[in-house]
Amino acid sequence: MRSDSTKPIIFISYAHADEQVKSRVQWLSFVMNYLRPAVKHGDFEVWTDREMEGGADWEEKIEQNLRACHIFVLLVSPNSMSSNYIIDKEILIARERKAAGDDLHVYPLLLEPTPDAGLDQVRDFNLRPRDARPFSSFPLNIRKQHMTDTANEIGEIAARIAARKVSAGANVKAASTSRASLPAFLHITGLPETFYERLVGRDAELRRLDEAWSNEKTSILSLVAEGGAGKSALVNEWLTRLQADSYRGADCVLGWSFYSQGSKERATAADEFLNWALDKLGVKVETTSASAKGEAIAEALIKQRALLVLDGVEPLQHGPGPQKGQLKDQGLRALLRRFAAAPPRAGHGMIVLTSRLAVVDIQRFEQNAAPVVDVERLSDEAGAELLRDNDVWGVDRDLKAASRDFGGHPLALTLLASLIKETQNGDVRRRDHIRGLLADPNDPHHGDAGRVMESYEREWLADQPILLAILQLVGLFDRPASGDCLRALRAEPAIPGLTDALVDLSDDDWLRAVVRLREVRLLAPRDPSDADALDAHPLVREWFGDRLRRTNETAWKAAHSRLYDHLRDTTHEGKTPTLADLAPLYHAIAHGCRAGRYQEALEQVYRDRICRRLPNRTIEFYAVNRLGAFGSDLAAMSWFFDRPYETPAAALTPVDHSWVLGNASSWLRAQGRLREALPPARATLQREEAANSWNNAAIVASNLSETELLVGEIAAATATAKKAVSLADLSADPFQMLTKRVTHANALHAAGELEIAERLFADAERRQEKFEPNEPLLYALQGYRYCDLLLSRRQVAAARNRAIQNIKIAQRNKWVLATALDALTLGRAHLALGLASGSSAESANAEALAGGSAIEEAVEGLRASGQYDYVARGLLARAALRRAVGDWAGVARDLGVAQEIAEPGPMRLYLCDIALEQARLALAGREAFAPLNGLVEPSPPPPVLTDAAAAAALQEEARKELDIARRLIAVCGYHQRDEELSELDDVVAGRRRFADLPPRV
Repeated sequence: MRSDSTKPIIFISYAHADEQVKSRVQWLSFVMNYLRPAVKHGDFEVWTDREMEGGADWEEKIEQNLRACHIFVLLVSPNSMSSNYIIDKEILIARERKAAGDDLHVYPLLLEPTPDAGLDQVRDFNLRPRDARPFSSFPLNIRKQHMTDTANEIGEIAARIAARKVSAGANVKAASTSRASLPAFLHITGLPETFYERLVGRDAELRRLDEAWSNEKTSILSLVAEGGAGKSALVNEWLTRLQADSYRGADCVLGWSFYSQGSKERATAADEFLNWALDKLGVKVETTSASAKGEAIAEALIKQRALLVLDGVEPLQHGPGPQKGQLKDQGLRALLRRFAAAPPRAGHGMIVLTSRLAVVDIQRFEQNAAPVVDVERLSDEAGAELLRDNDVWGVDRDLKAASRDFGGHPLALTLLASLIKETQNGDVRRRDHIRGLLADPNDPHHGDAGRVMESYEREWLADQPILLAILQLVGLFDRPASGDCLRALRAEPAIPGLTDALVDLSDDDWLRAVVRLREVRLLAPRDPSDADALDAHPLVREWFGDRLRRTNETAWKAAHSRLYDHLRDTTHEGKTPTLADLAPLYHAIAHGCRAGRYQEALEQVYRDRICRRLPNRTIEFYAVNRLGAFGSDLAAMSWFFDRPYETPAAALTPVDHSWVLGNASSWLRAQGRLREALPPARATLQREEAANSWNNAAIVASNLSETELLVGEIAAATATAKKAVSLADLSADPFQMLTKRVTHANALHAAGELEIAERLFADAERRQEKFEPNEPLLYALQGYRYCDLLLSRRQVAAARNRAIQNIKIAQRNKWVLATALDALTLGRAHLALGLASGSSAESANAEALAGGSAIEEAVEGLRASGQYDYVARGLLARAALRRAVGDWAGVARDLGVAQEIAEPGPMRLYLCDIALEQARLALAGREAFAPLNGLVEPSPPPPVLTDAAAAAALQEEARKELDIARRLIAVCGYHQRDEELSELDDVVAGRRRFADLPPRV
């Protein structure tokens, strides 16, 4: 306990006998429960002998803290007033301090009836409750009110003491130091409030958090456990301890919870969090790209001693299956990967992450920067202690058995304690009436909490319709239920079988019912930032929501329908809404679809108000194009499926089946979830062909081919692109006919059919000249793809000249992606010319400088476009430039970021290209070959030849990377890279020097 702070210290004296299992009430726990909120908010600190470490000199420690405290809270009972230590030591020291004029306030609390001989020891200190009536003599609800009043009075006394200390100049220097060390900003109100008497059984995890904050090598600490295991409570307790220590040097502290967004497959977006974090960190970005936002947040966190808590990440992860644990959201993935990859440093920041599943995306950093802590079930001893803290009594053997019976699951044990207290007078032996486990193979201990909730419903709530109805209302939400939504549900007319008991309920009776549910832990504690909202643990929400759906589906649908109407009609998003402005409309879609109003929600809310329409009534896709909200739109889109993202809701029209499939595929691709994007794209193509909608079918086939190409299914991509050409010809649309030939040519290029591909490009360009005589060359994406083929065939000057013309068109039309792609072609062409044999130093220097400038412009433009599949291409080009300059570290960074982009899809063609570039990097290092070193500024020092051992290691590294590329070329049919692989094989085999190979950019 620190004694140099301006924060008052409260010392609590109590008799251990009053905490034993035979006591009907554990009084210290009871009192602490009402003091903790003020401790959490930094009003004062509390010390009891439970704070002592093992092996401490307990008597010396007690006296030390007793002499340092400012408020001496004495728990008065027959046990405490017969304790020699309390009477002759603790009370005596308190009286000595008072007599000496110390600023000490003695505050006795009368727990139980106590003989006059005991009360005479403390009567002069003005007992509480008033009139010396013990707490135990009051009914439970009145007792709690008296303790609330007492806690408030103690808080007022503490505030006066703190004010006197400051005004008297006490500890001014220490206070100044403390204030100076506080974080510049603190935003953790988004973390869930948790209820627990005190955290038990988590000492090891708390120590692990402390160690991680002190260890400069730890960037991300993941706390992983099943739902209800107390991860949020653990983090809250650690934050409380940090707060008591001025956050131990943190420059800023941020906290965000995803758990309130639900735990089902449909909750997939981190868009709102990314915008929030950018705002709190004061970071401005010029792009709507989620990945760029994530990287910008990571960069801002890396530069300071920042603490970011991300609670309940599992809604953003894939559940059981081949992708288990992978993040669905590109922005969050970019943030975590970039932060984990940052070099260790003193004064480092840290991310604390909680989830039901380890995040696979940062698994490669687990040994050093991103360790995972499995938060295991509570031990029998800790579980028994938790039950005792929650007023369950019985012999130690029975309490441990109860903990074991319920899997050591904290949520189950907390709910069990409240249930036993309410229905069985707190007797742990009466737990045997709660039925057996409810099986859940994916999360077995969910059944432990479920069977307690079932018993609540059957035994405690059966004759309390108001309480049951409130829980059922909360179960309608996958987030906190806002006050306005709850009022809409309680309004006339009643929803039969659900709100009959609520429509005429006064506000006072409503609040009393809410307090009652919070007392038994079925509702979460009140959120100070949203006093009218109600929330519960996700498992509680899911249980009561699912029970309502199964027992009264009519009422369940009617309630969702009312919420849909309320959110639709009360949301006024304005002309240029932010993502926060649109949030109620996203929620409205979820409720409307649950109510069965799919078509209405799609047309009136999603298309008209989230996607929005231009004056000519065409869809603008506002949220995606203006706000970059791919994740939020994808989450909304999922509600229009019976099985995301494969089977559209039967209630939608056949035309809209194709529409939602096509959009889902596009948004999945934009999120980098390429394999998931294939089934809806293929289903859309089948529907469009069946409807003889040739134009739409050609577009869908082209998009499908591009996705197949990205994941490395080149044969399928070529066949689909060929079909796109046929479909475009059936449509007789000149634009579709030329662009689909480019799609086909691009797939053939990847397959290594360069001559056939070039003939198709020439055919497309002849059609372009007829279609737009003033712009006879292929431009934009079509032009870029043709130039890519020309560079492969070493027709570098032709590619450069085309790019010079095309970039003017792109800039004139303000096409961000096309401008960046043309800059990329220019950069690659200049670099190839600079590396060409026979170039003079002056020429090489000029070409290299032009190439470097264009490639940098391209990378930034590609990031701004949000098209992250193309960003990987830009990074590969920049890696080639940096390799030629000798910036080995820069190459490694670029390839690392490119790999982060390519892995989740997976984008296997890029993974092959990355492996080839990794091999080139190793071979360039082995030969100390950097032909542009010194010609481009800034250049690193000239590379030097390595010793034999290092050269052998680089040789082996190149061999391994080439084996990776070889496998991917064979599996994908990526024969465009056959010649490059053969060249590098020759170098590894000693048949050629790397410096003699033709340049590859």
